[in-house]
Amino acid sequence: TQAAAVALAVTIGVCGWPSARACGYHDPSGYQVGMLNWAYPDALHVRTAVWMAQRDGLLDPAPSLPAVDPMSPQSRLRQMTQLRETQARLDAVHVALDAAAVGRPLPAFAVVLIGPMLWTRFETVDDGVRMASHIQGPAPDDVVLVTDAPVLASLVEGRITLQSARDHGLARLYGSPGAVERVWAMLDHATQK
Repeated sequence: TQAAAVALAVTIGVCGWPSARACGYHDPSGYQVGMLNWAYPDALHVRTAVWMAQRDGLLDPAPSLPAVDPMSPQSRLRQMTQLRETQARLDAVHVALDAAAVGRPLPAFAVVLIGPMLWTRFETVDDGVRMASHIQGPAPDDVVLVTDAPVLASLVEGRITLQSARDHGLARLYGSPGAVERVWAMLDHATQK
């Protein structure tokens, strides 16, 4: 199928470049973002939507940080702190999905946080939902959710709903229509407080 061909091209493209082997918390290369937009049309619109939501107060504003060398110890420490916070939020989504998916198989899906280009994959297994973090990209038939870390933070903390994130273009799902709707429904159920 066309979706499988696109996913394969992304996997080859992302895995084939040394700069793409780590997320942006470790390697702030812009190559991965360009590949993402090629594979998932209009995915970069999420970046603009996040900026506008921060400007308009829907999301917390981006912190203003002093310019530092991205390879400096200060920058590395900040990146590792951000990665740890993001991982804790992804873990919270995992726990909520695991509870929501009891008796309701979930299509496998991958989440990419477009700012740091951090990929995480969720799939139903016999004993619940398995999460694999910090992966190189989606599996060929995965539904793909494109969003960003500030959106994830607001969802987990209950400051916005998934429907609001969708309405404002802060989250986009790619895949077959039926699987996309099932993932939206499960995520909506899991992220409601």
